[in-house]
Amino acid sequence: MNTPIRLATSLLVCAAAGTVHAQSMAELVSAAEKKPAVTWYESSPSEQADKVLDAFKAKYPNIKIKHTRLVGGNALAVRTVQEIQARGYTGDVLTGGADHMWQLKERGHLSSVDWSALNIPKEMAPNAYMTSTAASIYVVSWNTKKVSDAEAPTTWEQLLDPKWTNRIGSWVRAAAFAQLAATQGEAKATKDLERFVALKPMLFKSTFPLAQAVGSGEIDLGLGFYHSTLPPLNAGAPIKMHALDVVPMHIIYSAISKDGKNPEGARVLLSWLSSEEGALAYENATGRGNPMLAKTKTAQFIAGKKLSEWAPEKSGELGTLNERYNKMLETVGAAR
Repeated sequence: MNTPIRLATSLLVCAAAGTVHAQSMAELVSAAEKKPAVTWYESSPSEQADKVLDAFKAKYPNIKIKHTRLVGGNALAVRTVQEIQARGYTGDVLTGGADHMWQLKERGHLSSVDWSALNIPKEMAPNAYMTSTAASIYVVSWNTKKVSDAEAPTTWEQLLDPKWTNRIGSWVRAAAFAQLAATQGEAKATKDLERFVALKPMLFKSTFPLAQAVGSGEIDLGLGFYHSTLPPLNAGAPIKMHALDVVPMHIIYSAISKDGKNPEGARVLLSWLSSEEGALAYENATGRGNPMLAKTKTAQFIAGKKLSEWAPEKSGELGTLNERYNKMLETVGAAR
């Protein structure tokens, strides 16, 4: 973990005829430049994605990238499957959550890639089909006018203290507790969620208005995401945040479609996104950094803490747990 990534000098590429041969990066770039634009399905707003693409173009000015925003993993999976069924091809690079990426893998839509040939270490790529690009990290935020730094919870036990009843807010989804079950066990995660529900948290449909509510003082504490807490913090609102130990998170993975039109360009893009240069450009634009690369702010923010997340192949088990946990949290009331 936290191993700097260098751009590959050589890698394996699937040729049009289906054979595999080695190409230098220069040869790969040259081939990518002659093909249609690399279509990248990803969730960032266009103003953020444009910053990432500008940084990529500064290094590879002749490789065209077309970013298409797809919000929510279901949109990514559904569009990919529908396009392949309707026209036989889809986006070249697919970026999203582990569960939806695994669904596409199980349907046979993702290319098997030798990530080591792209100089991407094993810890960044849990299998031959996807590699980590960034992560959504759960944090506790607090309004500094209503909660002192010394009083702000640093552990889950402190967060679940009854004194926070009617003073805390949360995303309507209980995914943080489902991810905690990966390392803490389902029994403990369920008990912790029951204690959290007893605090009567205010629920939000998105973690962005949740962070704004903390910054405005509408609620004292929030259990949300690092990247969605950054906007009010950077705007000067009286809000701070830190990660609890253990840290639940969602890795954002990228994969190469078997049914894209520019596989060479897809490999160049993922090689760059996995490098220090590309990872920092992505984080600076989106607020979501790669926790596997030491120089990202995200990795530094969670350094030394235990991380908790289900492996992609456990997505079915996680989905069942999420469904049950979401119903438990929804008993608090309707989300805002």
